[in-house]
Amino acid sequence: QIQPEMAEKMDTEDNPEQRANKGSASGLSISLHPLVIINISDHTTRKKVQNQGQQQRVLGVLLGTQEGRAVELCNSFELDYKIVDGKLQIDMQYLQVKQEQYKKVFAKYEPVGWYSNSTMRLTPGEVQPGDIDIHREIAGIIENPLYLLLDTSDGAGIRDLPVSLFESEVHIIDETPTLTFARSQYHLETEEAERVSVDQVSHLLPTGATSASSAMSSHISSVHSAVKMLQKRIQAILALLREMQAGKVPKDHKLLRMVASLCHRLPA
Repeated sequence: QIQPEMAEKMDTEDNPEQRANKGSASGLSISLHPLVIINISDHTTRKKVQNQGQQQRVLGVLLGTQEGRAVELCNSFELDYKIVDGKLQIDMQYLQVKQEQYKKVFAKYEPVGWYSNSTMRLTPGEVQPGDIDIHREIAGIIENPLYLLLDTSDGAGIRDLPVSLFESEVHIIDETPTLTFARSQYHLETEEAERVSVDQVSHLLPTGATSASSAMSSHISSVHSAVKMLQKRIQAILALLREMQAGKVPKDHKLLRMVASLCHRLPA
């Protein structure tokens, strides 16, 4: 008699695509920065505009750091590819050139994986046909790469963030070692500069203008007005002090003590 657990395992091993829905057992702790998602979204939008509004597949490399089991995805750059005999081929020379250029600017970042978008609606944890072949090709340059899939199909992301992360695992299927995907968990990690960018992007109108309700725009406008007012008052105090120094205005010792006290409050 076959136990339920054994039956499930056999079914999974007979269907490699189903492995993507099974969680990874590697124990990686993956941090994802919003900048990566913004880059992929921007890449997808530009390609869509260039293609007269039609969705187009985009590819790129994920940059980040790895310390032990902790992986941090911080940035990304785009990849070029072409379709040959119905199969997607990555320009590996372009990849190596971009990798060397980014290494000069971001010395601490290493290629840790690749990204793509889905032009058709996928269920959570599902990958696109041919993704495993692209992953195998990229694994020739990047050791144990992660795969980030952003669902850019119509209606995606209404309720949840349409991002899935996968690791690759080797399983024995029909007595043959087979590379499969296993879905990984991740958490968002943001820095102050990224929070500003995300807030600004989230208030963009379809026309590209900024919404008047943007809290960040209002805050920056208020700070700008306050700085201008402060500058005017400082100029008035300086003008008065110069008049006193020149003897054109009688010295007011009480006022001078107040100015001295104000100066002492300023950080050195």
